Amino acid sequence: MEHFILRVVTFIVPLIVAVTFHEFSHIAMARWLGDDLGTRLGRFTLDPLKHIDPIWTVGLPVLLMAMGTMSGSGVPIIAAGKPSPYNPVALNRKFGGKRISLRYAELLVAIAGPLSNLVLAFISLFGVFVLLRMGYYDGEQYSASGLLTQFVYLNVSLFVLNLIPVHPLDGAKVLVPFLPRQAAMRFEAIGPQISWFLLLILLFGGGTFIGVPVRFIVHGMFSLLV
Repeated sequence: MEHFILRVVTFIVPLIVAVTFHEFSHIAMARWLGDDLGTRLGRFTLDPLKHIDPIWTVGLPVLLMAMGTMSGSGVPIIAAGKPSPYNPVALNRKFGGKRISLRYAELLVAIAGPLSNLVLAFISLFGVFVLLRMGYYDGEQYSASGLLTQFVYLNVSLFVLNLIPVHPLDGAKVLVPFLPRQAAMRFEAIGPQISWFLLLILLFGGGTFIGVPVRFIVHGMFSLLV
């Protein structure tokens, strides 16, 4: 029991940090593009209480971890924060001095979250590199190096998960600008209808589905520094 509690704490606390940065980045990008809705709602902050959802950020991950422990098999951990509000009409559709379409403005807001997780992963990886150079990398699960390595995998997992091009994930908004107009309209129409189907796929096969690109990206990142 004590081991499970330690495992929960050392996973949920970093998850809260990662989710907070993710949701804050959406708000920050929308604000940079001229929309202050998130700011007016008190979401332009790194206060975790403004971004985490008791069920999706804490409750569901803990439940899935408990299920995995009891079954003795790997159960993929699914987590999310409070959706970041923005007003598309208020977006100042200019980027790099050039006017962009509404869909590209929404793409920038959407991609900001996953990219923030990738940045956190690189920062954590640099910490691992420093510990390695100092001779403090021991590979223990709950050591500083072990926790930083876990944080790398956590953030890369969130990066990959959120880029899946299905609603309500960020990848849906990222994909739309690259589709022909008719295909984009059709995709936006059917996207919400297959969200639960996606959830079932992630629950029963998500570990393999997400794990392959996550390991590929993390190994590539490690190869850059080590």
